[in-house]
Amino acid sequence: MKFGQTIESSAKELPEEWQPYIIQYNLLKKNIKSIVEELDSTFRSLNLHANEPDNEPAHAVLDNGCFADTGTGMENTAGAVAVQKPKVVDYHIEKDSDGIVHPVITVKICKQSSNRHDQIVELPDMAGLPNNTSILLPRHAETLSEHIDAPAPLLPRLVDSAGKDVQTRSASDSPASGNILLESSLVDVAEETQITVRLQADQIFFDQLINYIERTRAFEKSYTQQYTSNVSSLGAELTFVTSPFKHDFQIWREIFRLYMDAEVWSHNEGDTRPTNTAKEGQERFAKFTKHIEAIGLAKRFRDPLSAKLLMSFYKLNSELTYMKLLQEMNELATRKIIKKHDKRTQLIAKTQFPQLVAIDPTTLARALIFTVYNELVAVVPQIDDYLCPMCLSIAWRPLRLECMHVFCSRCVVKASRNCMFNCPVCRCKDAIYNASVANIDQALLNFLKLYFPKEIKEKQREIQHEITEEETGAILSLQSRSKPCIVM
Repeated sequence: MKFGQTIESSAKELPEEWQPYIIQYNLLKKNIKSIVEELDSTFRSLNLHANEPDNEPAHAVLDNGCFADTGTGMENTAGAVAVQKPKVVDYHIEKDSDGIVHPVITVKICKQSSNRHDQIVELPDMAGLPNNTSILLPRHAETLSEHIDAPAPLLPRLVDSAGKDVQTRSASDSPASGNILLESSLVDVAEETQITVRLQADQIFFDQLINYIERTRAFEKSYTQQYTSNVSSLGAELTFVTSPFKHDFQIWREIFRLYMDAEVWSHNEGDTRPTNTAKEGQERFAKFTKHIEAIGLAKRFRDPLSAKLLMSFYKLNSELTYMKLLQEMNELATRKIIKKHDKRTQLIAKTQFPQLVAIDPTTLARALIFTVYNELVAVVPQIDDYLCPMCLSIAWRPLRLECMHVFCSRCVVKASRNCMFNCPVCRCKDAIYNASVANIDQALLNFLKLYFPKEIKEKQREIQHEITEEETGAILSLQSRSKPCIVM
């Protein structure tokens, strides 16, 4: 399937009101044909096209977007003047003070001069040119029009000795409408001509592409403000229903724990991508919602507001999928159309255009994902954020060392008994050795009691069971030393 058909198929997955903000790839593709036609017509009018036997190109493309000449001018069979090939063709995209980009082609031609010197023609004042403007004509040319072999609409605009653009005028003093700048000079015994060409079709192509990009950015900016506002409103309502004194608190904690485990927008360790793609996120979110429905968590809500907020949470994730899909489609369409432009025209823009128009489809997506995690998921504390690095369970009676790392008081005591005096995390010297009851974080202790009562009770039972085993082992060890057991 061609990319144009692929993007049209993918566009149907977006809401109808989002579809106008998709880059119109097929329309831009048609413009490339106009660029090729104008490029060919312009170079032929300048007598720069080469006789290309067997359809072989007369120039090679360099990495920097330039052409290098692979041959010299030739005489045709009729004895006419040889068609000149460009020595160097440079293509660059410049940006003006108004932020508008302009694609420019610069052609340099160097031709060896004969014994009969080429003529320097001073143009009359009636041409509307400064006195210091002149054109170097080859010996075979009699007029300026013959030199460039161009029709009237393409008569060149000249550059004076100061480098300023000079517009030629006819006898009726009406300005020419061409898009070609021409400057000639004599270097030693060689004639060097520099021609600057601004293709109108190429200008229209980039204007349309940038217009699509800017229109999409305006939509994304407006959408981001609305999306952030909706997330904040949902977060405020979640704060009420997820109070530790509410029955639905534990249900919401389980929902968000499953959401984190599903890695809807994050990805596995080792994956260097900032976030999952829209398709991956959509598939993982679908699995998450099916799992919630399968275990019946939503049916256990007592507060009707909780069920409503859960649907709002689902909707925000669906909209995030749409936004990522829109960004990915536009980024891919931009890369594809620039690549096709370069391939069809042999004018290399892929290294220049991204520098003039920054395209980063991951920045906005990451910002929205961060907003969801920070203002919604983080509303309900998860036990994984309060685990002891030693025993990997809840840090009961949390003891904060001088290096600010938190451990269970029980784990610190056991580490001290085993002569581990440095912090196990950062190796801070004597951090455990210097710890005492004064290091217990009372604020964190009260927080854990409020939000994790079940986990704390389970941890207390584990600690008590461990202490009982140690005391029993110590008693049995003492008895075995005083009265050895004798088996008859």
